[in-house]
Parts: sequence; C-alpha cells; structure tokens
Amino acid sequence: MTDPGRAFAIRRILVALDASSHSMAALAAAAELAARLEAELMGIFVEDVALLRLADSPYAREILYPSATEAPLSRASMEAKLRAQSERARKAMEAAAEHSQVQWSFRAVRGEVTQEVLAAAGGADLLAMGKVGWSFGGEARMGSTAREAATSATPVLLLPEGGLPPDARVLVHYDGLPDGKRRLLAAAQLVRPGTGGITILLAATNPDRNVVLQNEVRALLEGTNIDVRYRQIDPQDEMSLLGALKAEKPGIFVVGGRGVFKTPQSLEKFLREAESALLLLGDGSESEAE
Repeated sequence: MTDPGRAFAIRRILVALDASSHSMAALAAAAELAARLEAELMGIFVEDVALLRLADSPYAREILYPSATEAPLSRASMEAKLRAQSERARKAMEAAAEHSQVQWSFRAVRGEVTQEVLAAAGGADLLAMGKVGWSFGGEARMGSTAREAATSATPVLLLPEGGLPPDARVLVHYDGLPDGKRRLLAAAQLVRPGTGGITILLAATNPDRNVVLQNEVRALLEGTNIDVRYRQIDPQDEMSLLGALKAEKPGIFVVGGRGVFKTPQSLEKFLREAESALLLLGDGSESEAE
C-alpha cells in the first residue's frame, strides 16, 4: 500500500473562527481530526476592517437586544464587540484542543477577512472552516471566504453546521490521474477506525477502464482493511458528482479543486448545493501520490 501520509501529510490544521455555529462545527471536526492524525491545531480570528469602517460612519446604528431600541454605533463599541468575539473564539479553541489533547495556538489579526485567512493558510496543511461562517446577512448562504478558499490552491475542509457525523462514509472522486490518487489516499486518512468506509466514484468511460480503476484502488488501499464500495459516474458530466453526493449522503466528500469542473459557474453550483462536508484539495497540494 502507498502510505497515505506521504500523499497528503496533515501536520497543521488551521481553523477560521468567528461567532457562528458553522465555525464551531469546523473547530470540533478539526480538533477530532488533529487528534487522530497527531496534528497541531491552529486558530485565527479576523477583526474585520469592513465592520470598523462601517462603524466610522456618522449614520451607523445598531439595534439593541432585547429592547429593540436603536443606538449609535461607534468604532470604540465595534472594537469592543470584536475583542469579545475573539476572546470567545480563543476560549472555544482552548476547550476543543484540551478535550482532544492536541497542541494548539490562536491569534487574532485585523484586516480583510478573506485575505487574512488565506494568508494564514499558507502556514498550514489544511484550512478548516464553516461553509457559511463569514456571511453577515440574515439569509444562510455560502460565505465569500469559503468560496474563495474553495477555488484556490489551498486544501480546505468546508463543514456544514452539523459538523461530521460519527460513522458516515467517506465519498471520493477517482479517475486514476495523480490528483485522483492523492484524493483517494487523503480519503483513507479520514475514515474513522471501525466505522464507515469509502465509496469510490469511478469516472470511467468504459467497462475496461472501470476494471483498471478498481484494480488501482485495491492496490492503493491494500492493507488498510477499509470497507470499499463503488459507484459509476459519467466523467463527461461534472454535475453527476452532485447527483452522486445527494444519493450517497456521505459524511465527507473528497474532491479536487477547480480542475474537476469545466467552468467557475459549475463549481459555484456544486459548492452551493452540496450539503455534506467537503474536502477540496485544490490544485496546489505539494506532495505527489506514488
């Protein structure tokens, strides 16, 4: 068997934290994963300069809860709110790391959220974040930072609000290419011992190619004792990935980055409609599968 750790080594996991339930789900999943992989857990909280600029406006107001009364919003009050959120994030990080017994670090920075998160991700092997964590509107939707991370070279784990189910299967797209082998070996690391298993989405154009891909999978996973199932998809129809994802309802789906999709619009549709956790390895994973 090819050593999965050599294909996609996870030594440092960065969690992008805010005040949302989605980021708390990402933190819990990242802490559990860090414990299994003996990785370091790193947290970042960004004091959003866009909110501070908004508070500088003489017309800025806030609605106080529970009285629903209106009050002026100042930079000083916004800074105090951000510091309080940062401290809550740090305490949540400390509690999660201590519960999982992993090394951890935390830092708060001020700047543009997406820029600061992606810059910090350069010092980690995996960025974990809530799928809707950075949206400030009332409607639940995919956050701009999550969308930018998903279309970058950064390996990113996008978590739904419910986090990772304890015994759900891992779903992985496999086409036999080097990036596909990397995805398969990364998926092998995500299977909890004694639970779940892996469902392989075979992107084969004919039955003979299907057999070749299954033989490759058996060789790559030899000795792991992982339960493996197969599902055929149409490699010419990128949205067949979404159909398989909805049918299988996995705990986590391991897929490549933008290279798997022909257009930015199809990637955007996939990210918006996918309901499970997504591990996107992007185009920039530095280690090659053997």
